[in-house]
Amino acid sequence: IFWDNSNIHYAGLDHVFPIKEPGEKKELYRTHFSNLLDLVADGRDIDDIFFAGSVPPKGDSLWKHIQSIGITPSLLPRSLTEGEADTTDHVLQLALLRLVWDNPEPNTIALLTGDGAGINNGQGFLADAKRIAEKGWNFEVYSWESACHGLLKDFAKENGKYVKLEDYYENITFIKGGRRAKPL
Repeated sequence: IFWDNSNIHYAGLDHVFPIKEPGEKKELYRTHFSNLLDLVADGRDIDDIFFAGSVPPKGDSLWKHIQSIGITPSLLPRSLTEGEADTTDHVLQLALLRLVWDNPEPNTIALLTGDGAGINNGQGFLADAKRIAEKGWNFEVYSWESACHGLLKDFAKENGKYVKLEDYYENITFIKGGRRAKPL
């Protein structure tokens, strides 16, 4: 599993939350990490999870929870500019390519992203996924439909599966001090 937390969190917050929960305060929106992980795992054994996102504020209990459910996140320093997303993408893409290099027996890769950055110049998740699919690997993409690059979505449908996170909104998000996440 390759999890771009910034992409998943902010796409949900910016594109889906305002429609699903009008009137709620934006700062109360949260991702229910364990339900999202369970959605992706779907009862299967998971070989590895690569999680990338900004270093959380001190005392952030959600990151402790992620570690308690078996994820060792690869955290990046919080950017002072808006450049963190590219760095996160590059870290995940490097880990993706190393996985395939070190494990020549094809398997399934789950990408939690929606990012189509770099598509026009042979870079980014989609360009790397295409290279890897040629070696027989299957792909699953879990993304917010409203923020997923169309070519990434089409690729996932042709080379594995695409899961629209909007269908699981009430299971994989909650409102701090308000609505709880429903079980999957």
